[in-house]
Amino acid sequence: MSIREKVIDTAAQVLAVDQDDLVSANALTDLATFSSFRIVDIIERLEEQLGVQIDAADLTPGNLHYLDALCELFTQAPATDARVG
Repeated sequence: MSIREKVIDTAAQVLAVDQDDLVSANALTDLATFSSFRIVDIIERLEEQLGVQIDAADLTPGNLHYLDALCELFTQAPATDARVG
């Protein structure tokens, strides 16, 4: 499964939306189930699943409110020393 597929799958699960609805949304914030708590859950799950650590400076609205930006964030994230899982 690609990073994009993992991001879509995880975000859809956490936000309790259909993957097609997630992908077709202009911004994640347009989804009724989006909240700051849920985006934190998405980030934490993906960091664990992918064995990466997102730098706090990269946790900006521009990176967290749009699916493509979120995918890019995880594509560029450096791996952690100890991968969990």
